[in-house]
Amino acid sequence: MNHTKDSALAAGRSLYLIGALTASVYSLALVFYFKGPQSHSRTGRELFAWFLAPACLFLFWKGYRVVAETGELPIRIVVGFGILFCLLAFFIFPFHSTDVFGYINRGWQQVHYHQNPYVYFTADIPGWQQDPMLRDHWIYNPNPYGFLFTLLARLLAWMGRGNWWLTLFLFKGVNVLAYGATSWLVWSGAKRLGHSKPLTDLYLFMWNPLILLHHIANGHNDILTGYFVALAMYLAVAGAGFWIIPVLVLATLLKYGPAILIPLALIFVIKNYGWKTAILSCLLGGVIAIAVGAPYLVDWHQIRLDDIKGNATLIDNSLHSFLIHIFENLARLLPPLTAWHGLVDGLIKNSLRLGLVIFLLVQLVTIPKNFTPQIFLKKSLLIMFVLICLASSKFNAWYMGMLLPLALLLDAKYWLRRVVVLITGAELFSLTFFKQAYILNFFAMILLPSWIVFRQVKKERNTDKGKRVRGRSDLTPV
Repeated sequence: MNHTKDSALAAGRSLYLIGALTASVYSLALVFYFKGPQSHSRTGRELFAWFLAPACLFLFWKGYRVVAETGELPIRIVVGFGILFCLLAFFIFPFHSTDVFGYINRGWQQVHYHQNPYVYFTADIPGWQQDPMLRDHWIYNPNPYGFLFTLLARLLAWMGRGNWWLTLFLFKGVNVLAYGATSWLVWSGAKRLGHSKPLTDLYLFMWNPLILLHHIANGHNDILTGYFVALAMYLAVAGAGFWIIPVLVLATLLKYGPAILIPLALIFVIKNYGWKTAILSCLLGGVIAIAVGAPYLVDWHQIRLDDIKGNATLIDNSLHSFLIHIFENLARLLPPLTAWHGLVDGLIKNSLRLGLVIFLLVQLVTIPKNFTPQIFLKKSLLIMFVLICLASSKFNAWYMGMLLPLALLLDAKYWLRRVVVLITGAELFSLTFFKQAYILNFFAMILLPSWIVFRQVKKERNTDKGKRVRGRSDLTPV
């Protein structure tokens, strides 16, 4: 008994030390980017990124080992340091992707200029360069986000009252609220599902450097979508089936990806709650979509759908990008191949999209009669993973914020949860030049982590198989 207590105390001290060192790293990032990333040379930023990413990942891994291998640890250590890291990240100036500047542009465009951001570009605003609330960020494309996020941007810009810094912190503050709410969902969901170590699940979210740097420091809105997707799954586990579809509609109205889960959710609700509940749930989801979209759909005939579609299908950091860049490098060695570029690009794009449709149909037709919440969670994660990490022509590291909360609701040994967690760690190197290394980035940050997990799973299965064989041999009479 005393030995166990002493071990827990030692582990607690180790976690305190790791937490203090991690807080020091985030404090250095706060100081380094205090005047904005442009206050440093490109070389200086790259060198600091190569300090920041490995340091955060190493400390994150060390902390995980302590939490995962220790029987009893006070939750206050994980939560307390998580709050501290979140606070430090909140004050780090957006230093990598400045999409949050585009969020402010969309909100201010509505509040001050009374323009529909699905119809007008930021560059369409006369003299926009002289407005201190507007930044040169995606000024030649329409709003790429869902109606709910666009309404939220309008509200936050209105609350900011023309103060750019206040508006920035309001956007980041909403992400902080989502961080806290998602942490609770992960913790409570893990306990409801009977996970052996819910504290490990909570740690993997609250201390995750990708969440802290991409979603809190840089302010990406994927954490909002991730929260609503996780909430829908939590409701399935909690037995509140009526609300699953409306919540997924809300997630879709932030970013469009979760729409792919609605057919699966509909079947889950029908099988577990009946047609009446499913129909009423869909009606509520439809009412929400109409109410939220109404302010923008009044100009439906002017919405720049082609531009929105073009932005959504950009080729960047994805499997599509990986394959077409391999072809382009081959074409440099064999110039006649250049003439086939358009054909090959179209073949890759259409194959990935067709593959996604077939995969989704297979997932729907293979639903068992006993469609449990656990199966619903596994199929949902698999579908979202295939959509975001494989089928989409565009991928960015912060998209993992839509997958991680859902993954952490699944058992720690589940192979896809392990893949998502490992990719989330590897994607921290997107802060370095890996982001622009169009073949290396997908290989190193998605394919390699996936291969590592598949290899581990295969080894574990072989070990289990060997144990079963030896067990049967021991029972064989001599």
